Amino acid sequence: MKPAVKYWIFLSAIIFVVFSVIFLSFSGAWYSLSPEEQASIAKISEKLLPFPFVGGLILCAILSLLVSFLFHNYVIPILKLGESTQLISAVNPDHRIEIKQAAKEIHYLTDIINQSGEAFAKLQRDVDEQIADANRKLEEERTRLAALMSELPHGVIVCNTDGQILLYNQQAQQVLETDQQQNQEEVSGILGLSRSIFSILDRGPIIHALQMLQRCHQSGRKGLVNNFMTTLRSGLCLRVNMAPFFVEQEGAKHISGFVLTLEDMTAQIESDARRDMLIQSLTDDQHSALQEIRASITTILNQPNLTADQLHSYRQNIDEASRRLQEQITLARANYVSHMHSLQRTENVLGESLLEVISKNIYDRFFLGVTTQAADSIWLQLDSYSIVQAISQLVSTLLLNSEIQELLITLTLNEEQKAELVIAWPETYLDPQLLIDWKQTPFSSDSQGSLLTFSDLIKQMSGRIQPLSHASGACNGVLFEFPQWQEETHLAMPVELEHRPVSYEFNLFQQEDLQHLGELALEKLTYVVFDTETTGLHPSEGDEIIQIGAIRIVNGRMLYHEAIDQLVDPLRPVPQTSVEIHGIQPELLPGQPTIDKVLPHFHKFAENSVLVAHNAAFDMRFLQLKEESTGIKFENPVIDTLLLSSIIHPNQDSHSLEGLAERLNVTIVGRHTALGDAIVTAEVLLKMIPLLKANGINTLADALAASAKSPFAKYTY
Repeated sequence: MKPAVKYWIFLSAIIFVVFSVIFLSFSGAWYSLSPEEQASIAKISEKLLPFPFVGGLILCAILSLLVSFLFHNYVIPILKLGESTQLISAVNPDHRIEIKQAAKEIHYLTDIINQSGEAFAKLQRDVDEQIADANRKLEEERTRLAALMSELPHGVIVCNTDGQILLYNQQAQQVLETDQQQNQEEVSGILGLSRSIFSILDRGPIIHALQMLQRCHQSGRKGLVNNFMTTLRSGLCLRVNMAPFFVEQEGAKHISGFVLTLEDMTAQIESDARRDMLIQSLTDDQHSALQEIRASITTILNQPNLTADQLHSYRQNIDEASRRLQEQITLARANYVSHMHSLQRTENVLGESLLEVISKNIYDRFFLGVTTQAADSIWLQLDSYSIVQAISQLVSTLLLNSEIQELLITLTLNEEQKAELVIAWPETYLDPQLLIDWKQTPFSSDSQGSLLTFSDLIKQMSGRIQPLSHASGACNGVLFEFPQWQEETHLAMPVELEHRPVSYEFNLFQQEDLQHLGELALEKLTYVVFDTETTGLHPSEGDEIIQIGAIRIVNGRMLYHEAIDQLVDPLRPVPQTSVEIHGIQPELLPGQPTIDKVLPHFHKFAENSVLVAHNAAFDMRFLQLKEESTGIKFENPVIDTLLLSSIIHPNQDSHSLEGLAERLNVTIVGRHTALGDAIVTAEVLLKMIPLLKANGINTLADALAASAKSPFAKYTY
């Protein structure tokens, strides 16, 4: 009950008691008189009655002043004192109480509470220092985890057994963002903490693989890994490896979640399919062509008396069949080149290791001895697979045109600190044209499918090729020059997590079923805090959204990398009065997505979460008015920080976002921008949760029930 209501109830009760006492006193005196005395008093009653009535009014006025003084100097200040004390103890230790109108005793109590607040703040700072020290150590562990996850070659997603995402790395985000970009016609799942993996990947293969892991675990097998292929909506084909992790309960291990690694196999599969189809086609066509050639030659040999026309016809058959064979072989070579392009990977290779791989490959394929010499600590950044294959082709060419017995391969640094890889065949001299032909042989293909020679490939690696010529002009070696890879610049890993967007929230292991959302504690809910900027304040009169900002909160932690900050083309003019508030210039809006394109993404972003806004009725009204035209309906529970503020601070003068932020020690940045206000509202919400719990508001159901009792809940737009 508000203090003003209590004041009038208390004052009415006093007035009623005063006049009741006067009335009862007169009644008692009247009935105690004899009839003669009553008759005498009745004659002079007109002169006597006004005085007690006036006296009663004066007494009521005096009592009213006293009650007003009591409420304004004691009752209301004490209520404000209680709210402010709760702020100090629960949310903002640096908050200090300032009460302008109050009795000396209240000011004295205020000074004592402020002094206690100082002591509490000092104690809190000491505790915060200890927590900060522990957090620094935890941050180091997180940084190590982030560094490890971000350096993995494949996407990684960790989920609990309900399919909620607990962790993902940047590679997974890139793969799935590629799927989103290629699949613009359909709104698909969004990767984010606490979201369901089943909105991104097909449920069937994941459930089947998890069941198989469960059965294998129950049978006592160890080292459990399952894998399957799946296709995204855009056509990307992923190879998914699933491994379980366990929690120990009652002396036994149970699967509590699983790790998925994602590898984009689209290019590999397409290349393999082309290769297999070509091999099959080549085999069939060769069989047919060879049959024709064999039949024509057999006829010519068995019938030496053929006429000139018959002989010419059989020769034409042989020529046509051989031409088809040549075309098929050319096509096979081009497809092989494309297939090799799909296998290319650039990696950092230690020179000694590269020479070992080259020499082993040459010996295994050609039984040719190789002597290698490499300077210490030379690192190269190149496609080692292509290098090894190209050098093998070179050796094959050498063996076809000479009788070399041994190769000498060296790796050194020149004066310019570039790496020189020399392949020499001493005492053997070859025609330089052989190396020219080898360099110009099609070996790979670029992203457009154009054929690349080995010389082109070396240039792409910032290298060059130079034949080593003898005085006679013959060639006895070849030199490759590559820039040296600077190891120290690549091993210096940043420690800021923002540069390695690995996201994880392992407390989601304990997340309850979303069907019981109302029973969840406020600190365990997943929130999407949002705000809109508009052309005006009257949604029912045609004003439109021009910006939406939103940020997610999972287990009490704001996820700054999971946010929306989107301008919207309102398809109508923006009044200057609105521009002066939000600062969004009208010329920025044409060409931006319209609301029918933005709302589906925001709806998916807010899936399975609680919507939060300050003065949510205003923002929700804009969304509701778009339901018919967009087909998007927001059925999420909605929490309004304005309503909750009026519940926990009913005696405070202001419930604006600025007033709330000031009371809760939240720094305002980017006010009147959609994302800026959403972030401030999110920080306010997190600070309000302890205050709500102190007022007996512990769950979402409690918060919604309390909000309905707020006087601001009656406002409509």
